[in-house]
Amino acid sequence: MNTIKKHIWVILSCLISVSALIWFIYNGKDNFLKIWREVNTFYLILSMLASGIIYVFMGLSLWETLKLLGRKISVGACMSIAFVSTTVNYLVSTMGVSGFALRAHLLGKRGIPLGISVMASIVITVLLYVVLFAIILQGTLLLVLSSGMSREQIVRNFIAVVCIALVGAAITAFFFNSEFRYKGLRKMFMYTNKVIYKLFGALIPKNNFSAFTTQLDNGIKTIHKNKSKMTATILYVCGDWIFTILILYLAFLAVGVKIGIGILLAGFAVGMATTLIPVLPGGIGAMEIAMATVFSQAGIDWDTALMAALIYRVVYYIIPGIISIFVYWGLKLSEPTPMRKNRAQEYLEKQSQKAE
Repeated sequence: MNTIKKHIWVILSCLISVSALIWFIYNGKDNFLKIWREVNTFYLILSMLASGIIYVFMGLSLWETLKLLGRKISVGACMSIAFVSTTVNYLVSTMGVSGFALRAHLLGKRGIPLGISVMASIVITVLLYVVLFAIILQGTLLLVLSSGMSREQIVRNFIAVVCIALVGAAITAFFFNSEFRYKGLRKMFMYTNKVIYKLFGALIPKNNFSAFTTQLDNGIKTIHKNKSKMTATILYVCGDWIFTILILYLAFLAVGVKIGIGILLAGFAVGMATTLIPVLPGGIGAMEIAMATVFSQAGIDWDTALMAALIYRVVYYIIPGIISIFVYWGLKLSEPTPMRKNRAQEYLEKQSQKAE
């Protein structure tokens, strides 16, 4: 019953958010059609190319992190896994299908233990939020210093920065604080196991939890020891965010608006904050409206700002989401043939079955 109520709540929230977005589009349909007819195709193509580069950077950051942890798989497989797991997380993460669990499953099929997979995801996520926080904080300060923002705008941007900072701080605390980490490990293991079982019918033996924690602890020690070798990963993460923001900038150029970097980052910050709303996959509806509100208060026409936000949604979320279906199919077809189980693993599974 709790699961059903949760799904109903998510569906209702999405319907309300999307309905509000449709209402805004319908009210300005004539202006929207005019703006769309004048959209610059060249900048649309550039935004799509930027979107492709983003997912290349995601794959390279995953590949570098796994290599640092002593595990190597092909760069192509890393790019495909990063692409599929990221788009799934954008689209359906609040419906019980976690991109995190999907990544763990796909990496596991290629011989990467769950603990190493979790460690790689944590490292990349920490870096993502640290870099994002730095970019948005810089943009917000630039906007405050270079333009006469209203008190309401300053408060809104400050809240967006704080939300992103809190998420980053929680992940960082998990990474560095052993006591805090251990309390969350069992829940993380059980949640990941539950989702993987629902999706793929594969259950990780509960007795493997000790191996999972050992792998994670060893991974953290390896990262601390080799942190000086993380330059490439950090550069890939920076490239990821730079090209993400570039998509939004190109979307504005496509609708004929040359926007300042401060205003661009302020709207981007508010948009990213809405993606943290747990009941809205990818902040659907809320992100577009929030971005358009910020940009319109900066003097940009509301309908034009909303069109730019919609282009950003389609290029960064929807098109990659559709393509990822075929990439996932390719990953499943290219999975290595399962290797013979060793005696230790067979013993663990037998003990787990007896316990049940």
